Amino acid sequence: MQESPLVLYHGPDAAAVTERWDQQRRPFDLRGLSAADDVLDALTEDDVDCLVCAGGEDVLAVVDGARESVPGLQVVVFGRDGLDAATALEHGAAHFVDVGEDDPVETLDALRSVVDEHHTQHRDRTMLASLLENIPLSVYFKDCDSRHVEVSDEMPSTTANPYIEGPDGTRYHTPEDVVGLTDFDLYPAELAESATADDRRVIESEEPVVDQVEHTHGSALDGTYVATSKAPWYDERGDVVGIVGVTRDISERKQYEHRLERQNGRLERFAGVISHDLRNPLEVAQGRLQLAREDGDPDHFDAIERSLARMDELVEDVLRLARQGGTVTEPEAVAVATVARDAWNVVDSGDATLVVDADLVVMADPSRLAQLFENLFRNALEHAADRPDALTVTVADLRDARGFLVADDGIGIPEDEREGVFDAGFSTADSGTGLGLNIVRTIADAHGWHVAVAESDDGGACFRFRTPTSPGTDSRPEFL
Repeated sequence: MQESPLVLYHGPDAAAVTERWDQQRRPFDLRGLSAADDVLDALTEDDVDCLVCAGGEDVLAVVDGARESVPGLQVVVFGRDGLDAATALEHGAAHFVDVGEDDPVETLDALRSVVDEHHTQHRDRTMLASLLENIPLSVYFKDCDSRHVEVSDEMPSTTANPYIEGPDGTRYHTPEDVVGLTDFDLYPAELAESATADDRRVIESEEPVVDQVEHTHGSALDGTYVATSKAPWYDERGDVVGIVGVTRDISERKQYEHRLERQNGRLERFAGVISHDLRNPLEVAQGRLQLAREDGDPDHFDAIERSLARMDELVEDVLRLARQGGTVTEPEAVAVATVARDAWNVVDSGDATLVVDADLVVMADPSRLAQLFENLFRNALEHAADRPDALTVTVADLRDARGFLVADDGIGIPEDEREGVFDAGFSTADSGTGLGLNIVRTIADAHGWHVAVAESDDGGACFRFRTPTSPGTDSRPEFL
């Protein structure tokens, strides 16, 4: 049930006026107080909608104290004892009523509209304050210049960090820190430009933006995603004075969607291997077995053995692809150089040479990173044509970004084939399953890394891996 508005009445006749007021049903509650100190105490303790000062030597002191104690309070002065309107208004009174010989009770009754208006405004302010303080969403009002005018307590901590870190490194922890700032003060330029353009479009068209998804930071798999809705903010005359926006963190949902997409992609690749790549050697084995039963030629058994070996190799790679597909949830700090050298020792590299020029430390699953290097090394050796022993493979830090590369001086990959090298089944070698580089991309995806293939400085193949800033640090990941 909504409480009635409360009015304080201050004056030498406070007790008598209050007694008469309470004898009839009135539009608001009235409390009479004769002492100035009691008035100021009541203002700090109770939710007062209006203060009526009806004379007395201290009337102006009470008006001054009330305005200072409760900014925005409706103060009405009854003109008595020679007090004029100009003086009362100069001290901050909102209204001046020259009561003269009029009955103060009847004059109070005539203030109904003033009290009701302020009570409604006060209720609206407290409702908005409660919303902004308690709702677990980023809610904000911006003016026509896209400056934040009012924001919810949750707004500075909508995403993982309990603050917003501006492009210059400044951190904004509280709503008060954000008020007066634009998106260019708070976010990367690209994101700020997009948000400000949306603000302008909403203001000019008066059409809302609903649940617009934005990828704000990090990689597709573990980055930050938000959904934003914006609508025009109107003043009491119906003019657009800015926008009101609501932003929700939907990172968990989007990350799940991306994981599901990757999982479905792996299932499709598994289905392709089973339906095509495994079927071919299986059909060869079945055909040779039939021939062996008919003529007993030992060559048939050799062909069957090769087919079975091929199927076993395919099964191993499919299982490896399945194991490597999950997102890395507990990475460790790993030295790229150490893992690369260990992986080289596992591969049958013959007289080929490994050159390591890497100081980078990445957050990774050590065994998966080792598998990535092993597959890249085997791929380079398999495609080294007739000179595998003369091959040189280089592992080095990227010069223009955070990450590392694996390059060789072999025959390279034609430019028109580079886009498809990571697809399941792609291979230009006579042997192999065509899953080696697909596994490499799967491992990179699981870490949130971006991998691309180019030509090395020596004309061979070069695989470049861009890695985000290590998790657990305060710096933002690079956009990929």
